Amino acid sequence: MRTPVVVACSGGADSLALLALAAAVGLDPVAVHVDHALRAGSEREAVVVREHARRLGAPCLAERVAVASGSNLEARARHERYAALRRAVDATGASALLVGHTADDQAETVLLNLLRGAAASGLGGMAVHHDDVRRPLLALRRADTREICARLRFVPVFDPTNDDVAFRRAWIRHELLPFLERGARRDLVPVLVRQAEVLRDESAFLDDLAAASWPVAGERDGAQARPLAALPVALARRAVRRWIGVPPPSFAEVDRVLAVARGERHSTQLAGNRRVARSQGRLLLTAGAPVAARGTFVCPLPGEAEGLGVRLESWVARRAPTRWPDGRWTCVLDADALGDTAEVRRGADGRVALCDAAGGIVWTVGYGVARGARVDGDTRRFLWIAAARTAERAHGGDGGGGR
Repeated sequence: MRTPVVVACSGGADSLALLALAAAVGLDPVAVHVDHALRAGSEREAVVVREHARRLGAPCLAERVAVASGSNLEARARHERYAALRRAVDATGASALLVGHTADDQAETVLLNLLRGAAASGLGGMAVHHDDVRRPLLALRRADTREICARLRFVPVFDPTNDDVAFRRAWIRHELLPFLERGARRDLVPVLVRQAEVLRDESAFLDDLAAASWPVAGERDGAQARPLAALPVALARRAVRRWIGVPPPSFAEVDRVLAVARGERHSTQLAGNRRVARSQGRLLLTAGAPVAARGTFVCPLPGEAEGLGVRLESWVARRAPTRWPDGRWTCVLDADALGDTAEVRRGADGRVALCDAAGGIVWTVGYGVARGARVDGDTRRFLWIAAARTAERAHGGDGGGGR
């Protein structure tokens, strides 16, 4: 008896072509459709996927997930989608999860990660194999998957969000990448894909070197600081990321840990309520207890952190915004005035607030920016902070008062 494979199938040309190819090469595919319920009529797409799967002799599963409104919608939708797909893997006993990313998706991912300030691992894009996920179509173009569907007389689903440039990936697809290609006078997808392959291999090699360099296996009472400080910085940063683990530290957090290793500072606070301190020549990584309903946590700036029912993401821009946010769920502050961390706490009124080093409130999430924290004519670096409610709200507190 063959072990099934789960095929993520949105009903678009890429996923339908993947489903057809999986059946053609003798796999036992199970089509899984995940409806994010973000637009009217999306539930009908499962019917389309089910019909195409039936024509191929493949079973079909469908799940509807809830994605709350707020910032970083693409990332949160992706998280819910993969959670549903892995539930399908468990339910069917599948040996792998197949997704229909193409070379065009790879090129867009490289540019997306570049804009996020990713390191070499991020610029390496998506791997063909990663854990249980397989991407068999990374060598194909979108034109190839459309041709496969045309030859099979499949009618793919049209998702209007793929053309909505309000979403960053769609903006890259329809505006940024074509603009770059006009300037370069060439098709940049193969170029970006090739560069991603090179960087991914080099990044994996450096990760292996870093893992072999520090920390020494079996160190139970902390990791020795001096060997880390003596490493080339490229290896040291990777060694720190591997040592700290999930959630992965930001670039600024890694550099602060290296400063602790060099003896330039005694300790540093990290996202996830973690702390790295130096004692008797060793680095100690500790994690605090879960944040209480009226507790606090430290948010790196820029960086990501979560607690008290909200998830915060921040980044720095060199230019003033062309369109200013209203300050409720996204705000812009003076990056140089705040430093590299901020304390997030819940007040007696239940509101979650971002505070500066002196304890003064600079932003009340869901409400607005404090008057003294706003940018002015002397601001040179603009700190964007976006907030979103998380599931923690169901266990006690409201992360803010916005709708």
